[in-house]
Amino acid sequence: MKTFRRAIFWMHLSAGVLAGLVIFMMSLTGVLLTYERQIVAAAERGLVEKIDGQRLPADEFAALAFTYGENVRVEIPSNPKAPVKIFEGRKQFLLHPVTGELLLEGNTATDKFFAKVMAFHRWFALEGEARKTGRAITGGANLLFIFLAISGLYLWLTPSLRWVLVKSKLLFNASPPTGKARDYNWHHVFSIWMLVPIIAMAMTATIFYYPWANKILFAAYGEEPQAGRGSPPTPVELPDFNMGNDPLSIEERMQRAASFNPNWKRISFPAQSAFDEPIFFSVDTGNGARYQNKFETVIAPDGALLSTDRPSDRRTAGMRARIFARYLHTGEIFGFIGQTLAGLGSIAGMFLVWTGLALSYRRLIRPVLQKRRVGRLDRNQYSM
Repeated sequence: MKTFRRAIFWMHLSAGVLAGLVIFMMSLTGVLLTYERQIVAAAERGLVEKIDGQRLPADEFAALAFTYGENVRVEIPSNPKAPVKIFEGRKQFLLHPVTGELLLEGNTATDKFFAKVMAFHRWFALEGEARKTGRAITGGANLLFIFLAISGLYLWLTPSLRWVLVKSKLLFNASPPTGKARDYNWHHVFSIWMLVPIIAMAMTATIFYYPWANKILFAAYGEEPQAGRGSPPTPVELPDFNMGNDPLSIEERMQRAASFNPNWKRISFPAQSAFDEPIFFSVDTGNGARYQNKFETVIAPDGALLSTDRPSDRRTAGMRARIFARYLHTGEIFGFIGQTLAGLGSIAGMFLVWTGLALSYRRLIRPVLQKRRVGRLDRNQYSM
């Protein structure tokens, strides 16, 4: 038993030394990305300097949208101080909610900053063929992080579960006698309290890095893997409806859709079909990442409700699991609390690397340096 534990310890130490700096980088960038969604939204609201009057009707934004492209979508926020967005593919235009004035084409400087941090988090922000090398390094480090978490739990639980020993690894020591004792204590406390967020983030990241991990996820549901966002949800079948001689305005139909989702945060719709066909309103009642809070509500020209459901319910079970894993990685699937836990897990990852490398230095490098120093002193005394 002792031999096995010793082997696990040295494998744990070696993996930490090998991948420590990369894990530290991913943890640091993970901390910076913790509240990305909220910070970007605040930066976008900062573009709207003055609100004097009511938001323009959705009809006017739909008409304005065609000046920015053909296949465009309009997104209207519930917050009256936030800009209205026009999307042409992934390109966005931010408009003043009252005047319709173009505030910004593209992303804010804040959004671009987070995009750079994300690229560094994933592949050191490398470009071209070098990006594959960066992904290989961060992906390998992530696998080692999983091993570190599992082997660390084993080492934490052994060799004894006596309360005195458990307490020393479960609670912070307010006055450790030495730096080594402090690092030992911190390493164990951070590892056990943040074990679940760390394993959740590392395990879900594996799905993004490796096709085999993605295949295992879908195989668990008896499905073939789907790359990226996968195929779109199965189209909804609409009942017969009346076009009507005097159709309601887009604004009226949008308010009708909002009435079925009173806690909506943003509503979007395709501008092209909004004037003379049933409108497929995408209604988000969550933080933008929680697929269980996203609805599609279809309103006929005469205002009749044709359909309302969650598009995620029309996806396969495997694809829903894939989406869940995507936002479990960031904690956003559980809202603000989940994001906070993910951020704390990333902070813990930084401390685990720091304390682990410090303990490794004391065990492996400091004795060698001390022997060399003693050897030099002995030679100097001999020469004298």
